[in-house]
Amino acid sequence: MSGNLTLMLLITVFQSAPAVADKELSALIQEASLALESGRAAEAAALYEDVIDLYLYETDGNATGPIISKVRLDLTRALVEMRQYDDALRITEDIFDSDPGPQTLAESLQIRFNIGFSYLTGSTRRLFGLEVSAERRGLEVLNELIKDYPFMDFTDDAIFHCGNWYLKNDSPEDAERYFTRLIREYPESEWSAASQLLAGDASMAQLKGVDYDLGILVSAERHYRRYLRLFPGQGDSARAREKLSDIRLFKARRRIAIADFYIRIKKFGSARIYLEKVIQEAAETPEAQEAREVLDSIRGKKEEEGTQ
Repeated sequence: MSGNLTLMLLITVFQSAPAVADKELSALIQEASLALESGRAAEAAALYEDVIDLYLYETDGNATGPIISKVRLDLTRALVEMRQYDDALRITEDIFDSDPGPQTLAESLQIRFNIGFSYLTGSTRRLFGLEVSAERRGLEVLNELIKDYPFMDFTDDAIFHCGNWYLKNDSPEDAERYFTRLIREYPESEWSAASQLLAGDASMAQLKGVDYDLGILVSAERHYRRYLRLFPGQGDSARAREKLSDIRLFKARRRIAIADFYIRIKKFGSARIYLEKVIQEAAETPEAQEAREVLDSIRGKKEEEGTQ
């Protein structure tokens, strides 16, 4: 809704309600709207606060309904222009509690998403006179929107950006969970292809040292293969194939390590299973050659009686 149309609607409704039908209120609304449209955000914010105070006085403290909600929405816009994001978030919460109409609610939620995204991607907030990182606050805002409003146009954006933040901040398990949710619940999202690829990256980031779980590699492999199958025309196909090649070597090294463990406890049959798997899946690699040499070294050996 345009600023002029909103202004006309507010003035008309105020003037049609005898309890608040005074020239001072209508004049304040018009002055605030003109200030906001002219780029005088601080002046507009002060005027909208005066409108709210006067409205509450005229209505004996009735802070609900579409009219007061629209005034608060314009106040929020002014605060955003002033980069007073925390105050803007607080006013959107007042809007949610004031029985707004669907349009006002949707616009308030979009503003809340914009602030959360801005915080998450580097905008600071002012606390105790200092500019401090607001990434955690942005993450909190976006997660609240994901939980409470899962069907808004921006919800898939929120999920993707949260997942990306977790991946960049050493929380790959959370990142994979968010990317997987986006793929499952929002398959038509513009972020689907990127989420499928990044889900694989998040799986790979969970590898810890040499004693990594083969299940992690299987999960990563599934993500990359799905990416190649579902998004063959995307520009990162080469990277997905490279990752699959890396996974093949990781799996081979892990299986050789497991085979070595079985050899040490003289479970040669189990060791052979893992070594043969390396040769089968990683042929023409140094790992396959190593597996062949180990197999030759235990050829003919039998498991000792009583070994488990």
